[in-house]
Amino acid sequence: MWAVTRSIKFQNKLAKEAIINALKSRSKEMFQDGDMLIRAFTNVTENSIEIFHLFKNKEYVNKQRSAWTNQFWQDIREMGGNVSFTEGECEVEYSPYINLEDFKKIE
Repeated sequence: MWAVTRSIKFQNKLAKEAIINALKSRSKEMFQDGDMLIRAFTNVTENSIEIFHLFKNKEYVNKQRSAWTNQFWQDIREMGGNVSFTEGECEVEYSPYINLEDFKKIE
């Protein structure tokens, strides 16, 4: 599996909410493809966020980058957002007590 974490600091709370909504809307098909498995948003401050993505493989991430995400992140930078990221192979473990009802399913 392949994980990508984005750290974004926005100019204000309104910009943060607008970009999160745009990202959710624009990336919904990545869940439909079955290649993006999990995405988690961590509100760090009122105007900053960490986004964790878990994908089946690196090839899918590279395909999506060339299709639209590189431009999406560049647009955020041009609007004054500060974007950084880390990525790499990811080993995932889960608890036998996991309750999928605690998660929001994208359909």
